[in-house]
Amino acid sequence: MNPKRGIGRGGYFALSFGSIVGSGWIMLLGEWFRHAAPGGALLALLAGGILMALIGMCYAELASRLPRAGGEFLYALEGWGPNTAFIVGWFITLFLVVMCAFEGTALAWMVDLLVPAAKGPVLYRLLGEPVTLDGLVLGLGGAAVICALNLSGLRASVLFQRVVTFGFIAVMAALILSGLVFGNQTHLRPLFSPPAESSWIFGFIWIFATCSMLLYGFQSALYVIEERAADVDVRAATGSMVLGIVVASIFYAAIVLSAGSIVPWRHILDAELPAVAAFDALLPGGRIGQLILVVSVFSLAKTWNAVLLSASRMILAQSRAGLLPAALGRLDSRRDVASNAIWFTTAASGAGILLGRGALVPIVNMATICVSLTIVLMLATLLRLRRRQPETGSFNVPAPKVIIPVSLSGAALMASFAVGQPLWREHGFPLEWKLVLIWAFIGLLFRRFAHTRRSTGLSEGTNGGSGKSPGTVP
Repeated sequence: MNPKRGIGRGGYFALSFGSIVGSGWIMLLGEWFRHAAPGGALLALLAGGILMALIGMCYAELASRLPRAGGEFLYALEGWGPNTAFIVGWFITLFLVVMCAFEGTALAWMVDLLVPAAKGPVLYRLLGEPVTLDGLVLGLGGAAVICALNLSGLRASVLFQRVVTFGFIAVMAALILSGLVFGNQTHLRPLFSPPAESSWIFGFIWIFATCSMLLYGFQSALYVIEERAADVDVRAATGSMVLGIVVASIFYAAIVLSAGSIVPWRHILDAELPAVAAFDALLPGGRIGQLILVVSVFSLAKTWNAVLLSASRMILAQSRAGLLPAALGRLDSRRDVASNAIWFTTAASGAGILLGRGALVPIVNMATICVSLTIVLMLATLLRLRRRQPETGSFNVPAPKVIIPVSLSGAALMASFAVGQPLWREHGFPLEWKLVLIWAFIGLLFRRFAHTRRSTGLSEGTNGGSGKSPGTVP
């Protein structure tokens, strides 16, 4: 990309915030209330937001040390070598694939509510939920549209991201403010008493752990760090990325306060989408609920777009390092996009869409396991690189003796909750763990048949040299 027409500060903020805030809040608000009540949910989201902002600062230093596209995969390659880099890259790819599947499933759910007449016949039942014809058509059709957008080139994807992100913020800010102004804060009571007399502490732990996933999309900005505009340095790009984390955290907390203030929060738990039911009470006639659904569809699309962009770049980086088949690393010569990687991600996420709504919670938990463990490793990587070279001269984490250990301890706590939480919810071997093992097996097959390349650049990258790694994406 021409550096004069590269990605600016607004573009990096849009990639960060837009990748973080998609449809998760509208799907999960009821679960937050049900498991932690408003007070527990608010505390968990704020605590998770503070921790993830600190972690974002650590990622910013990693990006300043290695200002090349590839994100976590590149950092692991530099810090630990190709074997660890493959594990990191492949499981981050899983996170990105399942998030595409999540958005596809959520799209069908929201359109069903927006246009009830569009609901089609039940084709089969899976994981306790019906899978309908319209759900598959909408989910797979949406995947095809997002795939086509990414195949058209990076400029189109980033422009779409900017327009939808800032439009979404404007509309939702007005709705949230309306809820806070016209609502009644007594509706938030009881603050810390979930239904069925369960302890809000367990809900707090679950929400805090899932913040590693709910606030994780910020790293999308790092996958295109080389394609910044001429007047945007690494510090400015990563600063916009961290700002996206902070704004997203405030957004989630504001949704809890606003929705819980409009109507007594226990009265909306039986609604199909409690977030829609809450804001719908602002005006009679259901118009606000419809507006929320329309806005959420666009929000979902921007996140889906950014996640697919990130997945294609991650797969491309692994392929160029010789850790995945070379075919996945081929670029479209006309549009300079990793077309095969885009097709692969679309196909893999399509398989997830076929699982239907019953897979939504396992998808969230599986994504949380992947990203929380990756974050722990990335913070350990930063400590390793700091021992090699204490200062970078571009961006260094302030008060590193406090922020990095606190971030690492918090991330380890999130990871332990994320891995163990499925055991609390179900008996036997959790579905999330089964899906992770299946993905690991697929990755090992790809690795086995990949064309292994040991170029000079890869050797220098592995040994901590300054040469450009083949994992770098142009």
